[in-house]
Amino acid sequence: MGPRDTIAAVATPAGAGGVGIVRVSGPEAIGVVAAVLGRATLEDRRLVHGVARTVAGERLDEVLAFAMRAPRSFTGEDVAELHGHGGAVNMARLLREVLARGARAAEPGEFTRRAFENGKLDLTRAEALLAVIEAGSERAWRVAQAQLDGTLGRRVDELRREAVEVLAEVEASIDFPDEDLELGGLAALGARCAALAASVAALAATFRVGRALREGVEVAIVGPVNAGKSSLFNALLGRERAIVSPEPGTTRDYVEARVEWDGVVVTLVDTAGLRDGAEPVEQRGIDLARRRLDEVDVVVVASEDGRTWPEGEAWLARALRILTKADTGGHGPAEAIETSARTGQGLEALKAAVLAQAGLAPGEHEAEVVVTSERQRAQLVRAGERFAAGAAGLARRAPLEMAALDIRDGARALAAVVGEEVGEAVLDALFARFCIGK
Repeated sequence: MGPRDTIAAVATPAGAGGVGIVRVSGPEAIGVVAAVLGRATLEDRRLVHGVARTVAGERLDEVLAFAMRAPRSFTGEDVAELHGHGGAVNMARLLREVLARGARAAEPGEFTRRAFENGKLDLTRAEALLAVIEAGSERAWRVAQAQLDGTLGRRVDELRREAVEVLAEVEASIDFPDEDLELGGLAALGARCAALAASVAALAATFRVGRALREGVEVAIVGPVNAGKSSLFNALLGRERAIVSPEPGTTRDYVEARVEWDGVVVTLVDTAGLRDGAEPVEQRGIDLARRRLDEVDVVVVASEDGRTWPEGEAWLARALRILTKADTGGHGPAEAIETSARTGQGLEALKAAVLAQAGLAPGEHEAEVVVTSERQRAQLVRAGERFAAGAAGLARRAPLEMAALDIRDGARALAAVVGEEVGEAVLDALFARFCIGK
């Protein structure tokens, strides 16, 4: 990506629409768009009405044009936009004329990458921009908007400042050995470093919640044949999706459907009833269901008496035990949630328990800083490990140079979270996930 190129792309989704936008960024952006309208230039931040024409003078479309001069633009460069009538053909023709006047077609995410490279966004906010676009639920959108506002970047900067202060004191003692740290001062530095490690680790641990909000929660209903799994599946979904029959083996493998609970996307998985002696086709479905269970976040263990049968023991760490068909008068152990697909009893309690099991209790983490990408989590884990190593070195009075090296590495990992000292390969992979035009 040449930093001095002028790039252009359609910035609105493909297909029919009332309005479509061609976005242009770079040193010639304003002149290129002005030329499409037959003007010498465009005034800054003033909407202009005109007719877009080809180089040969053929009329294309009645448009509005808008210019934003650097550095007051999204990318930090000169940016101009053509707002025309929506539609794939119309947008393609407008873009073709912009390219004919010297711009080149933008790569996926190139506008946002230029904003990052020009200091308009740190990498956490760039990732948040993608998360806003991809948000599949209300709560995922709220977390993404908080990150776009800079909450994560500010928290990481706070941790970096603390790391730099600790490092400065350690390095001062290395540079001035005649003023060696007293035992109490060394212990205080070690305590600060240990607290820093704990704070970073706690922030990294929020990835479980952030991933669930961004990607949704997968929930499998598992149990013996005729335990009422498919009826419960349909009741939780709010419509008939799985076939319900008293005949054993009706669900042959697994059935999936998506629903939203309390602003969180939930994928429900109805699995084949587990039993011995199934015929070959049914057994194949049971095997597929077992493999699918390895991937889900929560396993709802269903039975008519609320007890966990031997097969259910494998999922206890992720499991919720429920009693089905509670309307028939059955009672299970105290920890089992009593439900009825026919009357709706216990369904809201089960939904809340599922979200809580996934770390998404209603309202939880709404105002907190949450990590949402594996890249962020990995760098935070690395930083926490290095700060912990530095704290341990200070505690055992190891050479200060070793502690300084650990703390410096931790600070670099924090810098990488917001995009400093990040390699080109990482940036290429990240921005390739964006759509063209963003």
